[in-house]
Amino acid sequence: MTDFSANQFGGSWTEEKLEILEGYLKAYTTALKNQNFRLTYVDAFAGTGYVDPESQGVLASQPTWWDDMDSPAREVLVGSTRRAIAVDDKPFDSFVFVEQNPDYARELRRMKAEYPDREIAIEQADANAFLRMWCQQQNRTFGVPWSRRRAVVFLDPFATQVEWQTVEAIAETESIDLWILFPVSALARILPLNRQPNESYALRLDRVYGGSEWRNLYQTRASRTGQASLFPEDDQCSLIRDDYQAIADLYLEKLRGAFAQVAPQPKWFYNSKQTPLFAFMFAAANPAGAPIAVSIANHLLNRW
Repeated sequence: MTDFSANQFGGSWTEEKLEILEGYLKAYTTALKNQNFRLTYVDAFAGTGYVDPESQGVLASQPTWWDDMDSPAREVLVGSTRRAIAVDDKPFDSFVFVEQNPDYARELRRMKAEYPDREIAIEQADANAFLRMWCQQQNRTFGVPWSRRRAVVFLDPFATQVEWQTVEAIAETESIDLWILFPVSALARILPLNRQPNESYALRLDRVYGGSEWRNLYQTRASRTGQASLFPEDDQCSLIRDDYQAIADLYLEKLRGAFAQVAPQPKWFYNSKQTPLFAFMFAAANPAGAPIAVSIANHLLNRW
C-alpha cells in the first residue's frame, strides 16, 4: 500500500478542477517550450500532494485508499503539486509550494525527496505574505528579471483566505498566469440578508475585494426589486443569499481592471444540492501572451 497522507477537502468537483489545471499546465509549457523563459509553478495552498475528495476532514494520518481491508477501494486523487511536477513535454524549471499547515508541509517535504533532480521549494508560510514578497523580490532572489521569467500561480483556498493585495501583486509582474478558486459560498454566508455585515466580516470582505466595492451588492440587489426600501421583507433571500453571480461578477470586474486579460466566464462548482460553492477563474498578466493564454483557459473551462 502506498505510504502517503491526503489532505481531505473537496467534493466530486475536485477532480474537474484538477483536470482543468493539469490541462492548462501541459498546454502552457508546450506553448513556451521554444522560448527562452524560466518557467515556475507556484501552488499557494499546496496541501499534501494527494486529495481525498470524499472527506471534509483536515489531514489523514494514514493512507486512505480504503478504510479497512474489507472495505471497497476509496479513490484518492493526485493533487495539483504532483500533477505540475509530472508535466513532461516542457517541464517547469522550478516549483514553489506554499503551505502553512505544518503536517501538510511535512508531507510536501517528503514528496520533494522523491524528486531530487527537480528544483522544488517548500515554504511553510502564510500564502498572502509569501506571495507578495515573492512577486516583488524575484529579481533580487534569482537575478532573473520578470521579463525573462514566466509563472503559473494556483490559488486554491478553502474559504476567504486570498487577499486582493496578493492578487494585485501577481498582476503587477506582467508575467504570471493566475488560476483562482473563488469562494462564492463562503462570501454569501458572511453577507447578511437584511443589514450590512458587522465590522469583522466587513474587514474580511474589504481584504478579499481590495476595497468596499462589495457594498454595491446591496444597492444592486435592492434596485432590482423596484422597491423604495433597501431590504423589502419579501425579497430578502433573492437579494442576498441567492445572487452568487453578482458576488462573482464583482470579483471578475476587479480582475479585469488588474490583468491584461481574463477568461470571460468562470467554471462553477456546486455541492450535492446544486448550490454554488466556488467559481474557478483565470487571469493572464502578460499583455503579449494573454490572448492565447485566455483562449486555452477558456477552452478548458467550457469543456468540463
